[in-house]
Amino acid sequence: MIDAHVSLQGSYSKALLMEYSKAAQKKHIDELYVLEPTYKFQECELLYQEIRATYPCQNQWYNNITKCSIREYQNFIDEMKQEEFPIAIKFGLCVSYLPQHERFLEQLKQAYPYDVFVGNIEFIDNVAFSWNESYEMMWNKYNANFLYRRYYETMNALLTSQLFDGVAGFDAIKICQIKPSFSMDHTFHKLAKILKEKAIYVEHDTSMAYRYHHGDDGLQADFLQVCKALGVSVLRASNASVPEEVGMGF
Repeated sequence: MIDAHVSLQGSYSKALLMEYSKAAQKKHIDELYVLEPTYKFQECELLYQEIRATYPCQNQWYNNITKCSIREYQNFIDEMKQEEFPIAIKFGLCVSYLPQHERFLEQLKQAYPYDVFVGNIEFIDNVAFSWNESYEMMWNKYNANFLYRRYYETMNALLTSQLFDGVAGFDAIKICQIKPSFSMDHTFHKLAKILKEKAIYVEHDTSMAYRYHHGDDGLQADFLQVCKALGVSVLRASNASVPEEVGMGF
């Protein structure tokens, strides 16, 4: 069994990684994907330029993040691949996908041989959609149908960019508990077909329930059903940020 998304949160030590490995073993997980978010790295500052300029709270969010050089993470990967662990471990990035920065993301991917390169949408047109502030910044200003269309248009761009092995938070727009008035069936079928054609896996993220207290324990049930019908690769992911969260909700 795989837990396809855990993060060390910039704490790169063999001891911590061993804690994650042992926590996984206890839950009968035999492989971990360590995915570090791009906002943790100094070299990725360009990605967040427009986001920081859009709202002061977004600039404050970025400034409050403790960052390090991406070389520190890459060196850690090189060192850990020489070590032995009780389970298999893959290393990669969880990338904030912003369509205007695809060229930068391409260069980021080419710069180092990550095992997995995963895309994630956290912003719609440079505005965060899942924060407490998002209601004032977005949901109270724009029609939910428009925002859902923009989100999944961006998801379509992510999936057809030829950049990613997997996608995290596929339907994360639902976190704010606001739904569109139209059916998502056509959109879900269209995007699931792209996932299958491009051989991109999708995370079934259990933190949707235990961290965000959403009614779904991962992907929306109707989308999950479409994925299974089309043979899309669906990987369980805890999105753990501490060893105790590994495999949570599996």
